[in-house]
Amino acid sequence: MLFSMRIHLSKPNGQREGPFTLEQINSDLASRKYNDTDYWAWYEGLDAWVPLHTVPGITVNTEAPAAPPSFDPEPEVEQAEPAQQPAAGAAEGPDASQQVYSGMPAEALEQIFVFTSGEGPAVMKSAATRVMLQTVTGVDVAAMREKVPRDVFGRCDIADKLRKEGAVPGSAWKAMSALKPELVQQARSGAYKICVRTFSIETSDLVAIFLFYNKDKL
Repeated sequence: MLFSMRIHLSKPNGQREGPFTLEQINSDLASRKYNDTDYWAWYEGLDAWVPLHTVPGITVNTEAPAAPPSFDPEPEVEQAEPAQQPAAGAAEGPDASQQVYSGMPAEALEQIFVFTSGEGPAVMKSAATRVMLQTVTGVDVAAMREKVPRDVFGRCDIADKLRKEGAVPGSAWKAMSALKPELVQQARSGAYKICVRTFSIETSDLVAIFLFYNKDKL
């Protein structure tokens, strides 16, 4: 069953390749063509991209992964860890939303990336995620879903690193660039302001959301 999976990989610089068989990927890993921590993967049945090394049947490399690429200059990021996260059903409260709302017009929002330590479907169905998105953007989530693209990355430690390091890790830029290279390149050129929020959901999984606002529309 595992060897019948057809796995797509997201590569650096926006290259998306595949599908590959599990056997092909393990052969490439064995020959050190790339490292299992370098790329993200998707196969039928997943609702989010996941780190390649978490795919069942992947032979994990024992060598230390290469350092993530640096971004110079860094895209403009506005990051805040709310002192009090808004609870489900309390998004309208001014105290709860004071440090959460982006303060930017909804029509400028062009892309959302979601990173979670858990599973993609769980975070997107979470009431806490819905409340956080509504509080940050000031827009009803159902209406937002119709207009703004969202990409979800599951089973990753991006939110944890954000909380501990206080800065966006290179692995997050790498993942976003792999899926939307033009968007991230434009952000590096100063075309976007990026709003980042981290929070936890009902399952205690950590979540980080990245909202890309087009400066021309601010």
